Amino acid sequence: MKKILAYMDFLCPSGFGTVSHNVIDRLTPWMVENDIFMDVAALNYAGKPPVQYNSNVMAMDPGMFATNMDDNYFRDGITEMLIQGDYDLIWMMNDVPVLGPMARFFKQINEQKRLKGRKEFKTVMYTPVDSVPYTRYFDNLEFYDLIFTYTKYGKEEFEKAYRIQNDKDMEVGIIGHGIDEINFFPIDKDQRQLKSKFDLPENAFVFGHINKNQPRKDVGGTLVAFSKFKEWHSNSPYKDHKIALYLHCDPLEKNGINLYVATERTGLRIGREVFLPNINKYLNGGYSKSELNELYNSLDCFVTSTTAEGWGLTVTEAMSCGLPIICGLHTSLNEITNNGELVYGCKNLVPFIQNEDGENIRLKLHPDEVCEKMIQVYLDVVEKNQRRYDYSQKLKEYSWDAIANQWKTAFEELL
Repeated sequence: MKKILAYMDFLCPSGFGTVSHNVIDRLTPWMVENDIFMDVAALNYAGKPPVQYNSNVMAMDPGMFATNMDDNYFRDGITEMLIQGDYDLIWMMNDVPVLGPMARFFKQINEQKRLKGRKEFKTVMYTPVDSVPYTRYFDNLEFYDLIFTYTKYGKEEFEKAYRIQNDKDMEVGIIGHGIDEINFFPIDKDQRQLKSKFDLPENAFVFGHINKNQPRKDVGGTLVAFSKFKEWHSNSPYKDHKIALYLHCDPLEKNGINLYVATERTGLRIGREVFLPNINKYLNGGYSKSELNELYNSLDCFVTSTTAEGWGLTVTEAMSCGLPIICGLHTSLNEITNNGELVYGCKNLVPFIQNEDGENIRLKLHPDEVCEKMIQVYLDVVEKNQRRYDYSQKLKEYSWDAIANQWKTAFEELL
């Protein structure tokens, strides 16, 4: 029997959580066949009892083992699990500033286990790079057995940051994410019924922003752009047609903006032009994948003013549903959109640093350009112009089954 400790988001609606579920679900038959078991130390699962996720996977709260409650990542709980348990491998998915400082502790724990004749464990880091990294966090990473990031952009930035900090080279692998065509796909159903299900006006052209309300996603940028689009629309030949913006996020997210106030400041009204999810359902993870697929299919265009992406999961979900997409051409989005060929891409980008965002250098989209793309999409759809997007090759290129096989190969190398 072999045992893996997975330290990552799980049983939650985050982007990291989506990745872990897609990979772990597909790895389970291989684990069953090879007598491999996995404990998932699940971030965003704090305070809940352990749960048997499937025959070979147990999910638990790492806070049960932690003593430093000021650390939201419960990292001392992870080291304690490794000290107490006999794991063959720890597989971690999070940002370098979270995982980087843990490397030297892993080395020390393995040295102690070696002295006591106990089983040592291998280490795998899986980390996004969504902007120019802060190089101080790139110490001691040579202690990891394998490191993977999501994209060529991430690999280049990671290796450059390590070289600057350590004056030597490091090789980083790439394992991307997948496009989930099983759960996300075009629905052959009256779109008006889908809109009605989510309390959207049935006869409106709906732009949808499906991302968390956090600084990096810049929901405010989408609001400003849509307010400009509304002004254009009110003077267009289509002014009698209804338009709407759907924001699938928490309007009062701790580090986000107050959407109730921001909509009014941009001349918009919730329930008139701007619509939100069922908040209680959203906060309690009540939207199933089937419902999210219906939600995507209720939209006429997916729009995101995100300022950086390590991957861009909701962009690929929108691709899988066949939606026209508006996004910035930066970070990983260049790679997954073929440098903008597949989308209505925004190139007017301004570097900036903001509060509550780790002092990262982000790339802000100009709302005038986002508005211009909204107008282009709108006219292309209502005037039935030829579609300017075709995702067929990307759907073939990115597959969760292929991603899971890459992970299986990596684990077989270490177990």
